[in-house]
Amino acid sequence: MLVALRKIIRHFKGDEDGVALVEVAMVTPFVLLLAAGVFEFSNMLNTRMLLDAGVKDAARYMARCSSDWDTCSGYAKNLAVNGAISGGSARVTGWTTGEVTVSKSLSTPAIDSGTGTELYLSSTANVDVVQVSTSYPYAGVGFWSYLGFGQISLSVFHQERVLGW
Repeated sequence: MLVALRKIIRHFKGDEDGVALVEVAMVTPFVLLLAAGVFEFSNMLNTRMLLDAGVKDAARYMARCSSDWDTCSGYAKNLAVNGAISGGSARVTGWTTGEVTVSKSLSTPAIDSGTGTELYLSSTANVDVVQVSTSYPYAGVGFWSYLGFGQISLSVFHQERVLGW
């Protein structure tokens, strides 16, 4: 039996037919895994950029809104999620106005007392700042969940100095 096995091995020892097929068969799973990772990461990055654009739009709107806080806040949340103060179409699938938080920080110091850095150019010692934030559960991890990656939460916030009110 051992002699027969040696003859078979000697027969194929110098033969290079099919080597490329074997190499491709060995490398293909790793290339597909890498491609899946690139596609998933780019989709996650795109989603974060859309969230960031929505939050910035809402903060800018709130900083310049001249109506009452509740009206402006509702419009700003819709602007963040749908790209318009009323109606519009969703920027990110599954992102709702309930996941957007709008808050106002009263009397924020214009100069950082610890470092002396001027945070806001102002003739007064304090300025009003509005902050819009969101936390979106990114569930589209897909194939990566098999490798132990769980659900990812994308968090974004933006601050603007209040010019209205």
